[in-house]
Amino acid sequence: MIDRLRPKLNSVPGARGILQASQTLKIGAKPGNAQYQYTLRSDSVDDLVQWGPIVFDQMRKLRELTDVDTDQQNSGLQARLVYDRQTAARLGITTQLMDTTLYNAFGQSQVSTMYTSLNQYHVVMEVAPKFWQDPQALNYVYIHSNTGGVVPLSAVAHFEKRIAPLAVNHDGQFPAVTISFNLAPGVALSDAVQAIGQAEQKIGMPASIRSVYSGTMRAFQDSLSTQPMLIAAALLAVYIVLECSMRVIFTPSRFFPPCRRQE
Repeated sequence: MIDRLRPKLNSVPGARGILQASQTLKIGAKPGNAQYQYTLRSDSVDDLVQWGPIVFDQMRKLRELTDVDTDQQNSGLQARLVYDRQTAARLGITTQLMDTTLYNAFGQSQVSTMYTSLNQYHVVMEVAPKFWQDPQALNYVYIHSNTGGVVPLSAVAHFEKRIAPLAVNHDGQFPAVTISFNLAPGVALSDAVQAIGQAEQKIGMPASIRSVYSGTMRAFQDSLSTQPMLIAAALLAVYIVLECSMRVIFTPSRFFPPCRRQE
């Protein structure tokens, strides 16, 4: 049924539908848009922003996989403040002073507490909401330098617009990107794992990015890791059962002692 509905859903413009079978008992606890999940973890968010789309595009080209999707969203905008250290030092502005000024303006700094007979109220200092809507508001921020003068922020710093992720997902304590996928018709799960491993070697991911399987795929790998032990235990159990059976068959019974030859 999913194979029949997939081509019809893919032809709908402006939306992308992914179908998966709903099961009462599920192996693995990690949710995803498809049945299997492949997770990239790294200490650096910038590495995930760079390599996440590369791995996603490479997995979409594999014929063993279908319905490949990712939870990474890199279409956000970010304003990064870049300041001139030499100019700021010449004007008597330190990094801590600049950080305190920006936090008082945009970080909702608590400056006082008002006490009444029943309640207490925190006084928070911030700029007017109309200055939150545009990064150009940084041009109206002034810093009181250590020399006693007032210096505009634009004299020692400027901001740059960059692409940034809308949200940073985590797997445990590390930033992560999860790629979900389903298997193509007639493809075994072991073949898909082998194809993904070959794709990793082809693109040459850096050592700072670690790839792991999560959800159902992790449970599948755990079962494969213990499969030799299970086979050995099964063979040992069969050997013990056969050995006990042979002893019962060929051991003389105490109720029928062997006959003695009479002279």
